[in-house]
Amino acid sequence: KAIRRQRQMCIRDRYCTNMMNEVNLVIDLLFQNGVEEVVVNDSHGNMDNLLPSKLDPRAAFVSANGAYKEFGMMEGLDDSFDGALFIGYHSRCNSPGVMAHTIWGTMVRKIVVDGKELGESGINRLLANEFGVPVILASGDSEYGKQVEEELGCVFVETKKTLNNQCALCCSFNELKNRYTYGIQEALKVDEKPAVSSSHTMEITFHHSRNADFVSRMDNVEKMDDCTVRIEKETYKDLYALMRFVIKVCNASVSYTHLRAHETLSDL
Repeated sequence: KAIRRQRQMCIRDRYCTNMMNEVNLVIDLLFQNGVEEVVVNDSHGNMDNLLPSKLDPRAAFVSANGAYKEFGMMEGLDDSFDGALFIGYHSRCNSPGVMAHTIWGTMVRKIVVDGKELGESGINRLLANEFGVPVILASGDSEYGKQVEEELGCVFVETKKTLNNQCALCCSFNELKNRYTYGIQEALKVDEKPAVSSSHTMEITFHHSRNADFVSRMDNVEKMDDCTVRIEKETYKDLYALMRFVIKVCNASVSYTHLRAHETLSDL
């Protein structure tokens, strides 16, 4: 187990290094094109993949375990920003794309906002909109690019071609730089404020009924069917924060179940 764990960590370190290189490339190109301030928020998994010591020193960095970020992937955003960029994103659950999932792949089957199923891009865009901040660029695999047109309508940078859910053909770093150079130049031409709507509803469908059962005990969480709960708030900011809390609570219940099962087996 120790050897396998060590190998997994080595592989993860390689992935993290690749992501650091891509993030720093984007930061450098933004400053080259006249941007005055860049704030980076790690948005994957526990949100501890990017090393501040390896980050371009001109950029600020939101540092915390993901569980402590009220707004998760969008932590640190407010109405003082001129644009948001979604770097290294993926398709939503139930659709083609490399590692396609929504928020928490092992927990959540789909999320519907105001009657429309959305992936993380669409879910996060609505929060940016509430702050009056446009999403000006997104990057990821080729299948994800199709959802960018649907959910964001912004500049898209294809970083890899989708071969299947677990396989992609990545472009060279030189080509990646060329694509980001053009994409960022186009994205920075955007000069419009997004429209803001009020009173939002969200339906969260879990893979298992036990998750819906558990979180439906909370105030403002209504069970719709075996696996789906519904939440509603006047502002999307409040809805987004509640969504994150509901999903985190759901995960806590599963973790406790697994812990109790382990303790029971240990007693045998």
